[in-house]
Amino acid sequence: MRIARRTFLTGIASTLLVSPAIADDDRLEYREYSFTDYFSPRLRGRYPVRPEDLKAANGIVDSLKGKDCYSVMEELSRITEVGSTGELFNMRWKTFANPLIVRFFHDIGYKNTPYPGDCTPWCAATLSWCLKRTGKRVPSDPASSQSYLRYGTRITEPQQGDICVFGDVGDRAHGHVGLFVSRSGDTLSILGGNQVGVSETNCGPSFRKSKIGIAQIPINPKKDRKVGIHYLAAYVRPV
Repeated sequence: MRIARRTFLTGIASTLLVSPAIADDDRLEYREYSFTDYFSPRLRGRYPVRPEDLKAANGIVDSLKGKDCYSVMEELSRITEVGSTGELFNMRWKTFANPLIVRFFHDIGYKNTPYPGDCTPWCAATLSWCLKRTGKRVPSDPASSQSYLRYGTRITEPQQGDICVFGDVGDRAHGHVGLFVSRSGDTLSILGGNQVGVSETNCGPSFRKSKIGIAQIPINPKKDRKVGIHYLAAYVRPV
């Protein structure tokens, strides 16, 4: 995933942590938006964050107990706290950008996106945040899924918690990234951010309410669009 000031197509549909699996072939249209980095003195965006939501997001961060990247991601996927709008803190929101997702971008020091809200594809930012929180290095471009192709140690037999990097069948600059859970045949179970799609959000009708959870993603070695929009590019062990 390469963030740039242009319109592009990306996205995946997937599962909630406890929901039946569906394929990752629901391509969503990402438009250019400018949202507020709530944790920065330079404020940008259409909608202000509510103080109680900002406080709650910080409280969730302070309460996380995981000692490794996978454990932290699991905790994030199991968040039950909701904000002032009644929406969970581990998903894209309908009215304004979720301050917890905005914090992921802020804490990894990502300066290159003009819209550091939850309308920016946030799978890599979530993973980088979990890595950084647990003392691991992050890629040079921590909000880019494809930056993980130049990170860590390439492996062929992944274990739970290893990184799975996916490329986009039609665009080598974009893709998806998450953590290996398990494999069944030619399908991987991936734990990560920006992995669920339902309903309209603050980003517009084509932006689904993506969430941190587990998705079933085909390996798709032939890069066949009939199989899915992504293909497995690499297994990577964090460093």
